[in-house]
Amino acid sequence: MVLCCATLALASCKDPDSDSKDPGLAFVRAGTDVVVHEVRIYTPQDSIAGTHDEYYIVKFTFTNSASAALAPRMDHFVLQDESNTRYFGADSGSPTLIGLSNYTGVLNVGDSHDYTLGFRVPTNTKGTLFYDNSF
Repeated sequence: MVLCCATLALASCKDPDSDSKDPGLAFVRAGTDVVVHEVRIYTPQDSIAGTHDEYYIVKFTFTNSASAALAPRMDHFVLQDESNTRYFGADSGSPTLIGLSNYTGVLNVGDSHDYTLGFRVPTNTKGTLFYDNSF
């Protein structure tokens, strides 16, 4: 089912068939230190005919439970699918991501902040969202 919704610039939006209030939540599970609030699915406008990519625009809260203060990097938020393929978060670099802006300051231990990031994934990818500070 394709629905028109509040769009990001130059993006079309679709919601998968589901009875849930936010059917996109069926595709993204919260990992450690993350609470997922909303998932919107967009077809990227820079898609090449025959490709099957989508952007998952995910609104979530991240809590720093590390042993020290942390300035989270957007590309360290990872959506890892069921076959352990990793997709890295972004808030720029595509017309689909226009309008996204995130806090880039320091989170002390125990601090939380809200983020909205895009993950370019193959159609119908299911995965877990978490922060990876190991790279």
